[in-house]
Amino acid sequence: MLDKNEIKSHLEYDGDVIILEETDSTNNVAKSLACRGLKEGTVIIAKRQTQGRGRMGRSFLSSSENGLYMTLFLKPHIPPAECVSITVMCACAVAEAIEKISQQRCYIKWVNDIYIKDKKVCGILTEASLDFSANRLDYAIVGIGVNISDPEGGFDSEIKDIACSVYGKNAPVGVKNRLCAEIINNFMALYHKNADKSYMENYRKRSNIIGKAVDVYRGSEVISGVCTDIDNEANLVVRTENGEIHFNSGDARVRRT
Repeated sequence: MLDKNEIKSHLEYDGDVIILEETDSTNNVAKSLACRGLKEGTVIIAKRQTQGRGRMGRSFLSSSENGLYMTLFLKPHIPPAECVSITVMCACAVAEAIEKISQQRCYIKWVNDIYIKDKKVCGILTEASLDFSANRLDYAIVGIGVNISDPEGGFDSEIKDIACSVYGKNAPVGVKNRLCAEIINNFMALYHKNADKSYMENYRKRSNIIGKAVDVYRGSEVISGVCTDIDNEANLVVRTENGEIHFNSGDARVRRT
């Protein structure tokens, strides 16, 4: 069971914790509370979400209590162009937290998915409000959804071949509280030293896409090639027949051969 006091007892940072029985999306809750002076570092957790979302408008299965569904509220002092760094730091933080708690090796699929072996165990969705007059972020929210255990009856047929959970059918008691606190601690440690970008080496080492043939979907366009690197700006570097391309957005998929 999620427990506010238990989570806070493990936190190394002074952040508020809000736990909800059910909501449409924890990111939506953070947006609605942002105008009320929400404190940076606040984490909003829901036992269930009715409209969990991922990148590119995709849905994220979160209607049961088998996962950890949380959003971090931030007030970063970075230009909008560097917003992707928040997602990258969060991916590193989540991967390290899952490894520490479960002893299972985690990998990162550019730019925001966490994998165990060859299946997705976590998705991250970063959203931001921009202050155009000052060319800065007003606030940023980072939504994190981790599959802790398998849903009753297993994953839906649409995702059973690509999704997994950290513990399968048997999750330890209290693991959500420990994992939540570990994610926050890891992330805030990186967040407060964002400028040095030392996390990028960890991000690259965990990549499950570097060195592989990929198709990058960007709108209606599909570009094929070999991923050779992820640069320090978190751009995906792909060698194509027409030369090297650096992608700052898109959906990259490893080509099956």
